[in-house]
Amino acid sequence: MQILDTLLRVVIAFSALLIWSRIIGKKLLSLMTFFDFVTGVTFGALGGNIIFNHTVSLWTGVVALSSFSILALAADYISLKSLKGRALLEGEPTLIIDHGELKVKTLKKARLAATDLAMLLRKQGIFSLQDVEMAYFETDGSISISKKPSEKSPTCQDLNIKSPSKNIPVLCIVDGKMMDKQLSEIGKNKEWLENVLKVKNICLEHVFLAQINKDGQIHFVMK
Repeated sequence: MQILDTLLRVVIAFSALLIWSRIIGKKLLSLMTFFDFVTGVTFGALGGNIIFNHTVSLWTGVVALSSFSILALAADYISLKSLKGRALLEGEPTLIIDHGELKVKTLKKARLAATDLAMLLRKQGIFSLQDVEMAYFETDGSISISKKPSEKSPTCQDLNIKSPSKNIPVLCIVDGKMMDKQLSEIGKNKEWLENVLKVKNICLEHVFLAQINKDGQIHFVMK
């Protein structure tokens, strides 16, 4: 009987976690602030509690998980609609390098060690503080930098060179299956691709993946 109860809890908890993670999960992964990290950990802990803590009724656990998820969504809504609410919930970016000058007091206030700053700069391809004009310590723990003008690579506009826009290819075949949605995005269809495969004498089942651009050029990778 306990096994059946546990199985039921697993199914219910899995379903609840799947539904709510689909709703709030993208935000957590793409913009992981400390508050989002705590939310994610608590979210998983509540799901685990539903499964293993038999002293808490199944539906009480589901209600608790759903209530917490609604509060997390409400916090996101407040962050979107209120600048003060966003600053309270997520914090604000901190200016740590201003016009090439490292703001040591601000760095200490943000509890960012000099070695950690050097590591974050290296990840941006910066190995000398003298190359940085401005830098912000973001709320997700990363840094955004602007190089000094003398250290920036020249652009095509700087060199008066006209650069044509490059088409971004899309996947039209994945593991031997045609991707109808991607084909429609570039104005092609399944019949057109079947004709291309026939002309090139390629069997669809033997294609691992294929990319196509808006000009109709296809790159095949065979299995």
